Amino acid sequence: MGENLASIFFQQVEKKGEITALKRKVEGEYKDISWRDFGRSVSALAGCLVDLGIAEGDRVAIYSYNSPEWAYTDLAALAVRAVVVPIYFKSSAPQVEYILRDSGAKAIMVGDEGQLDTVLSIMEALPELKQILAPSRIAEGREDMVLDIEQCLARGESEPLQREVLRRREEIDGDDVVTIVYTSGTTAEPKGVMLTHRNVIHDARCGLDIVGLKDDDVGLSFVPTSHVLDRVVVHYMNVMAGGTVAYAESMDTVLGDVQLVKPTAMCGVPRMFEKIYAAIHDNVSAGPPSKRRIFAWAEKVGAKVVCCRRDYREPGPLLLMQYRLADKLVYTKLRELFGGRMRVFASGGAHLQEDIDIFFRAIGIPIMHGYGLTEATCTVTLNTLDDFMPGTLGHPYPGVEVAIAEDGEILVKGDIVMKGYYGLPEDTAETLKDGWLHTGDLGCLDKDGYLLMTDRKKDILVTSGGKNISPQKIETQLKLNRLVEQAAVIAEGKRFVSALIVPAFAELASYCSKVGIESTGPAEMVEKPEIKELFQGIVDEVNGGLDNFERVKKFALLPQEFTAESGEMTYTLKVKRRVIDDRYREIIDTMYE
Repeated sequence: MGENLASIFFQQVEKKGEITALKRKVEGEYKDISWRDFGRSVSALAGCLVDLGIAEGDRVAIYSYNSPEWAYTDLAALAVRAVVVPIYFKSSAPQVEYILRDSGAKAIMVGDEGQLDTVLSIMEALPELKQILAPSRIAEGREDMVLDIEQCLARGESEPLQREVLRRREEIDGDDVVTIVYTSGTTAEPKGVMLTHRNVIHDARCGLDIVGLKDDDVGLSFVPTSHVLDRVVVHYMNVMAGGTVAYAESMDTVLGDVQLVKPTAMCGVPRMFEKIYAAIHDNVSAGPPSKRRIFAWAEKVGAKVVCCRRDYREPGPLLLMQYRLADKLVYTKLRELFGGRMRVFASGGAHLQEDIDIFFRAIGIPIMHGYGLTEATCTVTLNTLDDFMPGTLGHPYPGVEVAIAEDGEILVKGDIVMKGYYGLPEDTAETLKDGWLHTGDLGCLDKDGYLLMTDRKKDILVTSGGKNISPQKIETQLKLNRLVEQAAVIAEGKRFVSALIVPAFAELASYCSKVGIESTGPAEMVEKPEIKELFQGIVDEVNGGLDNFERVKKFALLPQEFTAESGEMTYTLKVKRRVIDDRYREIIDTMYE
């Protein structure tokens, strides 16, 4: 038996016993679940999966928001050598149907009635899907269609079933597929990325060593566990460290949950940090002049200290004294916003602005921002506590190689690289060549070996005049303005660059209130001439830093956000350009008339 996640988990169960493993919010308060009870639930559910006929290699899907049941099902499936297929909890019926059909899942766990109804609506089209599992509150009264997880636990505890679970656990190999994670599919149908125990353990262990996660750390889980970031960084790293995972009640309650749980670590995305940064500065700006002066001074002092650390220099005695005073007057209060114990954020995805990176490091909660993708398990490069360069994506993980191809594509090699795409040998061969993962991302390594990503290879747009346009570069610049929530650049085959812009409507309403513009609903606001003039100024400012052929000549304001549920964005907040082009064809054509 090779090293595997199931054996690591059960070793922790034996070691930790009654120490808290999970925290669930019940009627406004957090209830503890011990490691021993965690282990019992996983073992019993594993026995039930055997009893339900789940064979080694069968696929078990999880279509649920983050919860203890998510963790139980995940680890139970791994314990019986089944393969877990996670599905984003807000996926639509067609999206769920595609993943279940492509993976051939035999069973699925759902977390709420809406998810159950979605699965029931497509069951007839999925002959291989035999079982639906759900928590008691969902299963009650619908036992003819769904299995109650609580009843499943009792059903799986019998000695013969547990013997079979143990037999399978002892035969797990490090190269066994743990999970098939479907990519977001920005340009085509999603592909199932096959990741092994070896992949996940290497990635999680590197992160564990770098972040320094310990058994007294508490991670708050709110980024969807269906995505590798939360699953690897929060769940598997805590399993390996013997720490605690607390579940946010919902995305809307995160700030309150942070105060209740007082976590020490969390995952996030750059857009989240941008909003927190903007909210803090807005609060300061609304305060008295003395407060603004003290904050500006503290921010300046903190930036100097961070720059010293970046350059591996010790701050001088005067600067350190100023920093301690700034910490007492300002930083301590800011850390209280995150519960008072937060010591690290993990971040991935889009570009993290340099000033935001420096700000969070200065207040004592560094954002460990890096580069990763599902095909490389999770994280490839990372800015760490001591080794960082704001504006970059950090250095590669230990044992991981990063190279840049002649055309600028980022290549990755190491134990974190996927086994391949499920059922797609040709796509696998095209992506994995001579041990190198061809990521499809464009970037470069600076003189010190820090990685910078410039764009998606398939996202490069070519105008009718033959000019190559990097849309992410322009979109990122537009979104630096707090009045811009989202942007999608249009240029493929066009005479010039245009953009669809979604305003940040809460910020826009506040602005309107200050300047005396009547604040109505989004649909009316985007039609107001003074609002269009305001955004023309934003676009002009961005254009000032672009080459002539890159400049946005026309734009349209949209009254609603792009969402993953509507299919316009991936679950990692990347724009699906093909969908955007089709859905907003009429508006786009108007800009080119």
